[in-house]
Amino acid sequence: MESVRSCSVDDLGLESSKDEESSNALLRRAWSPGWRNAEKMLEEFVSHGLLEYSKHGMKVEGATTSLLSPYLHFGEVSVRKVYQLVRMQQIKWENEGTSEAEESIHFFMRSIGLREYSRYLCFNFPFTHEKSLLGNLKHYPWKVDEERFKSWRQGMTGYPLVDAGMRELWASRWTHNRIRVIISSFAVKFLLIPWTWGMKYFWDVLLDADLESDILGWQYISGSLPDGHELSRLDNPEVCSH
Repeated sequence: MESVRSCSVDDLGLESSKDEESSNALLRRAWSPGWRNAEKMLEEFVSHGLLEYSKHGMKVEGATTSLLSPYLHFGEVSVRKVYQLVRMQQIKWENEGTSEAEESIHFFMRSIGLREYSRYLCFNFPFTHEKSLLGNLKHYPWKVDEERFKSWRQGMTGYPLVDAGMRELWASRWTHNRIRVIISSFAVKFLLIPWTWGMKYFWDVLLDADLESDILGWQYISGSLPDGHELSRLDNPEVCSH
């Protein structure tokens, strides 16, 4: 039997272009894989970021989110552990009389709960990755236009905030949830691109790609859920940029 020889990633020649090298350099600066790094990120967020999460969580600049989604995606930290640490911190703050933390904990736990709800939804309605949950949108006349889809993917729509969000997504493989809402709303409600196209593109490029969460998000944005956005409602990039 031949012995297994170790080699570096560079030896494998997986980076085939300068574009990939620069993109991977951004990934290395922003995210360090491994369960030890996952635990470190979780403990740092619970200790320093959670208290003002409700105040800063919707801001797109700076480190305003937990940044745990890639670790959750790759199984380097569990939802149960996240829940337990947050609950322990909540009890500690309650004992200290830190009442202002309650809103942040509720806001964060709600986002974790929605992630788990997406799994419930997809388990009970396994067709949701390709069909709208609401039957009345089954025959909606989406514009099956490859050029529109390409301009959206490449960040060349002519709308600065949308284009910046798409280019950030391609370069770093991550973008803030608020930006995800804006770029997906633009694709579905302005360009009328089929929501399944956008969902599959997110699956291809996002570092924290989560099939069930992406399905829930895109169905919600396209108005395909009973409690989703109406299709006519648009998160206006011009308004959101102010």
